[in-house]
Amino acid sequence: MAILKLLVGLVVVFLLVVFAIANMEAVAVSFYFYKTPAIPLFVVIFISLLLGVMLAWVLVVGEQLRLRNQLRARDRRIKELEKELESLEGRLAKVAPQERPQEEPPQPPPGGEGEETASTALQMPQEESQEG
Repeated sequence: MAILKLLVGLVVVFLLVVFAIANMEAVAVSFYFYKTPAIPLFVVIFISLLLGVMLAWVLVVGEQLRLRNQLRARDRRIKELEKELESLEGRLAKVAPQERPQEEPPQPPPGGEGEETASTALQMPQEESQEG
């Protein structure tokens, strides 16, 4: 796995070097009243890329902080509700002691032993009448 990461990293570096060599023309970037000195195009592209990555990172971190705060608030609310539930269960146990309902014996499934189906109920009288 480490060799695969190394190979991928080398390919990416190679592509970046080829890109930089292909974009060596000097360009000047203008910001309203300010104009930068002429710098290679690949530097301008890399700086733009880095600024975009940093902006995205700031937005993601802000979203993570917001979600973390929501999670903490919900955890607190869950704990409060659990405590309230425990106190209500305690009060209920004091007012009416819990009684266990008597368990009924399991019933056989329909069509099993001990039950007549419609077809056997109809056939039995016919068989008796034929014998007698």
